[in-house]
Order: sequence, then C-alpha cells, then structure tokens
Amino acid sequence: MFIYVFIFSVTIETVLGLIELKQTELSWTKSVSKTLYIKCKVTGLSSSNFVHWYQQKDGEAPRGILYVTYGTSPVRDLNHPDKEDFDVSKGAYDLKVESLKKIHSAVYYCACWDGHSDCNSLAPVQ
Repeated sequence: MFIYVFIFSVTIETVLGLIELKQTELSWTKSVSKTLYIKCKVTGLSSSNFVHWYQQKDGEAPRGILYVTYGTSPVRDLNHPDKEDFDVSKGAYDLKVESLKKIHSAVYYCACWDGHSDCNSLAPVQ
C-alpha cells in the first residue's frame, strides 16, 4: 500500500516584506510504516511568525495539525485524532509523519501566519 503526496509553492508579498514558502518536491509515494518528511522552506519570517501545518482529507474541511516558530518545539492541535503521529524537523519547518498509515492519505498545507500583520500564505501539499 502506498500513500501519495503532492505539493506546490507560494510566494506572498506582505507589508513587512517578502515571505516565501517553497516546496522542493512536488509529490511523494511512500509505503505504509515508513517515515515521510514534507519540506516547507520558509524565508522572510520574523520571530513573530508562525508556520502551521494543516491536513485535509477527501470531502472534509482542513484541520490543524500543529504550529511552530523557528527553533521552538511544535504546539500540536489537541483536537487532532492522530496528533502524536506528526512532528517537525529540528531547526526547520518540515513536517515529519511517523510510521505512515492509510489514514495519513490527505492534502497537507504549510501555512505562514504573522503575529503582527495580515500576512497569510498557504502552500498545499497533497
């Protein structure tokens, strides 16, 4: 059994400057029980910026997985049923999905939220 992941990148111009979320790989195919890293290279953020990860399964609304600021531990969404399956790479914003399961098949969104302005940027990962 395989899980498929697709992505694209977004660049956003904000009042504070240019914030870019960049995806280097456009899709993944991984076997169940493997670990998957979904890269989200972010440039132009300040210490007040947050990077959020969302998951959207077919026919459902997006739901939060976790958020993080650079160099801190992620804050997991306590309402996500599989919250313990997700983490971020140390020193980066990449989403780490531990021990892939069929239930992880979804679209994943890397998003930037600025704590001091209306900078909003979403980069879907499917």
